[in-house]
Amino acid sequence: MKLKLMILFMFSILFISACGKTNSSETVSGTKEKSSGIKIGVSIPLEANNSIKTWYKAIQARADVYGFEVMGIDAQGDASKQSSDINTLLGQDIDALIVWPLDSKALQPALDRVAQKNIPMFGIDFNVQKGGDDYSMVNQIILGREAAAITVAKLFADSYSEAEAAGIGFAIPVPGNLFVMDKYKSELKNYDNLTFVGQQDNPSDNIAGAEPLMKNLLTANPNIKTVFSYNDESAIGASLAISNAGGKLYSEDNKEGIMVVGFNAEQGGIQAVKSGKMYATFNINPVKSGAIQVDFINEYIVEKKQNSIAKELIVPSPLINPSNVKEFVSWVEELELVKDRNYDALKESGAE
Repeated sequence: MKLKLMILFMFSILFISACGKTNSSETVSGTKEKSSGIKIGVSIPLEANNSIKTWYKAIQARADVYGFEVMGIDAQGDASKQSSDINTLLGQDIDALIVWPLDSKALQPALDRVAQKNIPMFGIDFNVQKGGDDYSMVNQIILGREAAAITVAKLFADSYSEAEAAGIGFAIPVPGNLFVMDKYKSELKNYDNLTFVGQQDNPSDNIAGAEPLMKNLLTANPNIKTVFSYNDESAIGASLAISNAGGKLYSEDNKEGIMVVGFNAEQGGIQAVKSGKMYATFNINPVKSGAIQVDFINEYIVEKKQNSIAKELIVPSPLINPSNVKEFVSWVEELELVKDRNYDALKESGAE
């Protein structure tokens, strides 16, 4: 009798336990979790930079569509830390790696270790033009800095009969930022009416760091008419310095003013274009680029379409100026768009 009661008691406990257990593919609320088991490692060069932060947010948002896990580490602008970050990610059983490099060459030993484990790698701005080293990457996205530099030089030449031109670069030698400023200066030489008079490099990557640099440029060259900056915040800082010195900014109503053009199209830059504090910027397209890379990882790992992925891809950085700024789709809006499984970031980007 005691044996029968004990058996009955054990069956009751098992039944109660089974009823109270939540399936591993569901949350406590009963909604399905996305769990593909695929983990993406992301090496972030400087998350404090808004365009890079947005790129990472796009990776996270698009990865969530597929149920991929994302693990990102911020190098905080330190190239040697980025190498160790990649080694850390390698030890986390990642299935794919995305890298935006601070120093492409310095990362090669870390990338070699990833390649030895046959982990597919996807890069952004390792090369700034097509035809460079492949760094063992499945795909590299090249941001449209070359076309932007060509466009801004022509814009300056077309806007003035004669002008002194200046530039504001970034003190950290990030390949893409170095390239766009060097290309800009090279393009200026194609125009007899433009004279390059100097460049100052922003050590802090923000408005406060750029303002005194522009003041220095104006003190040494009071006849400056055009300024191109590697990012929007530095361009805004330059505009503030010009205004504080009593200078006038270029507009359709004041074509004798100083034309300031930035790069990135982050929210502050777009507002500056709308308010006339900056004439134009270029949309670096961080959201589309991040989404494209996650789509490629899905193609490579899940769909097994390795041969359909281009080794190099240029994502254009279109000009945003007073004529089209009202139609600009903000990065915040784009981050919502990439949450749709049917959104085609590659097609929308106009990639080449």
